[in-house]
Amino acid sequence: MNDGSPWDERPDSEDPTAPPKKITRIRYDEKRPGNAEIFLNGKKAFSINAFDAALLEQGSVMDPAEVNKRALEDEKQRCWASVLRLLGVRSRSRMELKRRLLDKKFSEEATESALTRAEKADFINDETFAREWIDARLRNQPKGRYLLKQELRLKGVEEDLIDRLLEEGIDETAAALTLLRKKAWKWKGLDDPVFRQKAYAFLAGKGFTFDITQEAVLGFIEEREAEQG
Repeated sequence: MNDGSPWDERPDSEDPTAPPKKITRIRYDEKRPGNAEIFLNGKKAFSINAFDAALLEQGSVMDPAEVNKRALEDEKQRCWASVLRLLGVRSRSRMELKRRLLDKKFSEEATESALTRAEKADFINDETFAREWIDARLRNQPKGRYLLKQELRLKGVEEDLIDRLLEEGIDETAAALTLLRKKAWKWKGLDDPVFRQKAYAFLAGKGFTFDITQEAVLGFIEEREAEQG
């Protein structure tokens, strides 16, 4: 479903050659009671509430400036509804939301209006989003700082914010050790050098540095030896 504007081109109130905007149809929306769709020159132009629609008359001509105003108001409302739907699925960064809205063909003005409204309502907050992302990753899919930073950068979170959050009590060694415990059963019975080689490669692939990887591998080996008596 395309949530973008129903217009092929926005009307230009300053264009003296633009045709008059004649109301050719007023259709009350059965799926959205209280809403009405306005058709100008045979094309759907915008939606308004039914009370305002009742003041319009089919066959009358609308001023282009008023058409532009109504169309923008309608687009802003549809853009806001799209923001709420997207946030209803999961939390998102500001940039992530902006990309999705622009992909839906909303204008820059409507997009920024919806994002600003969401920020004022505290529905989007990049710091909260990044904290939740890091916590979820370390809890469910542990990764090193390098990959965590890369993921958040792709979400549009500012690098300074990412660096600050990653410095706040992220225990990479514990995360690497947790990941190793889940994986090591596949390497049961391997000679120590072969086990170490696989463990180092595995953790490096998850974005952990050599020092963290070494500490986690040594910690796991100590645990295993203690269990074996």
